[in-house]
Amino acid sequence: MKETDTSGNEVMSYKGLSAYLKLSQDTLRHKVMRGKIPFFRIDGAVRFSKKKIDEWIEEQHDADKQINTENHEGYNEKL
Repeated sequence: MKETDTSGNEVMSYKGLSAYLKLSQDTLRHKVMRGKIPFFRIDGAVRFSKKKIDEWIEEQHDADKQINTENHEGYNEKL
């Protein structure tokens, strides 16, 4: 489900975000329950802002890149 809020930002349901991220809806529900992904509620229904999700993806990418760099540096030090 795709909707647009008043600011022009796309809003997605579990189904829409599942397709966008290519993750199962169950995986997304677990991430929501653990507070690992940005979401908000409308009348109790969980929704996702595409803008916030895109920012979250960048954060995940940057964190992963940092971890990989640190691991690579540690590997070189062992050689």
